[in-house]
Amino acid sequence: RPLTIEDAEALKRLPYARAVVSFVQGNAEVEAGNRSRRTTIYGAGSQMPEAFQMAVKSGRFLPDDDPTAPRAFAVLGSKLKYELFRNQNPLGQRITVGGYRFRIIGIMESKGNVLGFDLDDTLYITASRAMSLFKRDTLHEVDVLYDDNTSVETVVYGIKQILEARHGKDDVTITTQQQM
Repeated sequence: RPLTIEDAEALKRLPYARAVVSFVQGNAEVEAGNRSRRTTIYGAGSQMPEAFQMAVKSGRFLPDDDPTAPRAFAVLGSKLKYELFRNQNPLGQRITVGGYRFRIIGIMESKGNVLGFDLDDTLYITASRAMSLFKRDTLHEVDVLYDDNTSVETVVYGIKQILEARHGKDDVTITTQQQM
């Protein structure tokens, strides 16, 4: 079975999970006024800033995802904010992403490149909106940040137990940060 937002929600019940992030990635044209830019779009869960040690510069990050009524909110990476709005404050403004309208609710602090991805030249939307935008019925991945005093073996075992119970079989690949 594909990974779902509900799977990610189930993983939040792990007693050592500090943050669980639904994740979908794609590219799309982002338009604001007379400026546009093709960039990376991350469909992410609300706990992404904690899991990836990121900070919101102004506004706020995305709310919890509701797959039954996904909200059209967007958060700009710092570079994308500058490219589309220069020195203007974009909070509350509307942008168009792949033909759909979103309202800007936040701007991220600069983070730079992580694993080859420029997190500053990025737009963040809810995972359910990204799944719709990219015509997907599955997440790319679910990221779990766990307590430092918990062994990686315990975390992997817990994830496998929950997802196997939900999917009826062991059908996921778990990659730890140590393996990356």
